[in-house]
Amino acid sequence: MRNGVPSDDVRTDRPARAGRRTLSRDDWARAALEAMRESGLGAIAVEPLAERLGTTKGSFYWHFKDRDALVHAALEMWVAESDAMMAAAARITDPAERGRWLTEFAFTGPQGADISTTLLINSQHPVVGPFLERVTEDRIAWGARLNEELGLAPDVARQHALAAWMIAVGIALVRRGAPQLLPQGEESDAFKRYIMELLRPGPRRP
Repeated sequence: MRNGVPSDDVRTDRPARAGRRTLSRDDWARAALEAMRESGLGAIAVEPLAERLGTTKGSFYWHFKDRDALVHAALEMWVAESDAMMAAAARITDPAERGRWLTEFAFTGPQGADISTTLLINSQHPVVGPFLERVTEDRIAWGARLNEELGLAPDVARQHALAAWMIAVGIALVRRGAPQLLPQGEESDAFKRYIMELLRPGPRRP
């Protein structure tokens, strides 16, 4: 079947020509996600991705009915990566240390790992919008639970989580567009401590 292949389909291309690697749906989704990390949503285009993968447009249409289906698959892959990262953080039992780990990741995680900035710019896209809403709410809710563990009342915990998410998005944007603005070396460590101090929970409300 060329079009409308379900998201859980594990079909690969028909037998490849000699010297050409057989590609799966995940290969296309991964290439699309990497292109989006590098250059934004507009970088998800069939012909450039086919060239990047060393294949033809026919391979694309074997797995996807249109570009939106590929965007959907790439974002599903990103959500899985995001969920795995948050699960790794959740294994840190001390909530204060968990918060420090996430702050460190915002500064030193793989460049472009978080595509929230790209998705925010394209939030009106019919495929992007629901993914952005889901991941954003998950992260803010996760941060709110962490802040409650640290002693904040639920309403304040959510406010702190929203502030932390906004700071993380801002850091990602600066890392992508103006990395020279970020402090380096000892100044970087001091800046991270400053961010942590900004977000440090105060005493629980009466």
